[in-house]
Amino acid sequence: MKSKNKIIVGVFIALMGLASCSKYLDINKSPLTATEVEPKLLFGYAITAWDANKNSGDSWLPISLFTQNIASGGDYGWGKENVYSLGPYMLGNTWKVYYSTAGNNLKQAIAIAETSEPVNNNAAAQCKIVLAQLMYEATTLYGDVPFSEAWDAVNFPYPKYDPQKDVFEGVLGLLDEAKGQIDPNNDLKISDYDVYYHGDMDAWTALANSIKLKVLMTMVDKDPTKAEDIGELVSNPSTLISSAEEAWVHPYFDKTDNENPKYRLLKEYTNGENQWFFANTNVFKFMEPHNDPRIPQFFDKGPKATGYKAVESEVLADETTSLISAYLYRKDAPSPILTYQETLFFEAEAYARGLGVAKNLSTAQDLFKRGVEAAMNFYEADPSGIQTYLANELPDLATSADPVKEIHIQQWIDLMDRPTEAFTQWRRSGPEGSEIPELKRPSGATSGPLIRRLTLSPDEISANPSIPSPLPRYTDKVWFDE
Repeated sequence: MKSKNKIIVGVFIALMGLASCSKYLDINKSPLTATEVEPKLLFGYAITAWDANKNSGDSWLPISLFTQNIASGGDYGWGKENVYSLGPYMLGNTWKVYYSTAGNNLKQAIAIAETSEPVNNNAAAQCKIVLAQLMYEATTLYGDVPFSEAWDAVNFPYPKYDPQKDVFEGVLGLLDEAKGQIDPNNDLKISDYDVYYHGDMDAWTALANSIKLKVLMTMVDKDPTKAEDIGELVSNPSTLISSAEEAWVHPYFDKTDNENPKYRLLKEYTNGENQWFFANTNVFKFMEPHNDPRIPQFFDKGPKATGYKAVESEVLADETTSLISAYLYRKDAPSPILTYQETLFFEAEAYARGLGVAKNLSTAQDLFKRGVEAAMNFYEADPSGIQTYLANELPDLATSADPVKEIHIQQWIDLMDRPTEAFTQWRRSGPEGSEIPELKRPSGATSGPLIRRLTLSPDEISANPSIPSPLPRYTDKVWFDE
């Protein structure tokens, strides 16, 4: 099974980035100019480009490795060369998604929807909600980014970089603006290209509120005034994603050119079989002692193994080491963007900490239990195993020495296959040195602190004189992480 690939990381990521996107993006061939295109076409192009990037070699692979959700397997698997450094293709392609192929298309769709006759307010709102999520991701990854002057090349050819706090505030404003436009009784909306909710505007409202809760939970440790807004949302849980069916998920299918990008990545290079990526101790150590029923969903036993075994990020794997499962990399694996369990965990954390609501560990425990159950159901764990875990292994927040830590552990486990979200969750889980989990610099990586952000793309550095000075480094903390 041992892989002999010694491909340079930057080149490999570049190839995978092209492979992951090229067959998906057949909706709009001119993303920078669109004056007579229906908003739904721009919307469809944007969400396709975004999710293909998020689940391919451009974002998913490098962020998984440096966030340490998965293990490289050393020279037995992916290889140790440069896995803790990021190449220009990853940085550039990801940046372009936020500001060109996805972000710019959504901005154009909004403008067209709002100036059409009659005005298509629902379509504008749908695009604004997705754009809000994109900008939340962009700022959590890159820190200060263009927002207030972005996508207006006529008036702002060199858009300024807004402080991260201002970007978060802008995202919250965009979500509120979108909610104000939504009219569930109006048939004008994006339906056929809405692969998420098929034009159900009530679901879009719940999604906007849930994204808002996530943004506020990311901000609150730096800006405690956000606790009041958190309290307002968690006190009205029916306004949030409140069932598994309402989760924000990008679907994929067992059909050529419609498979999950992670499957397509492996199909391109290893005949669809995972030979490179292994169970990381940083995740497995929280699952194994409790016989977590997600273990066989998350991991496959090594070819010569009788049980499951993990390794540290760049430690050499062998034929007894568990691989990341074929289940997670299957053709029709959905791409979760914001799930029911995430919302429940945020609600549980709010009650456990007393964020805008009276601290109540009993309420937190109920939400916590429901969140763990929803997380296990999402990954189709064994039903009897779920009930055994809930009855015998689930921590009791009321008696736990650190109830918030227990919630953060479950948030981390749930996000194993979603490194962009896991990277943010890790940083917001505690001050430096007490995050969940406690990560260490991978063996063989350049000496120094852990990666805490992405740096700017080389194209952006050369093209925009408004870039920050001095340029941010990988090890510099972003605002919410300080």
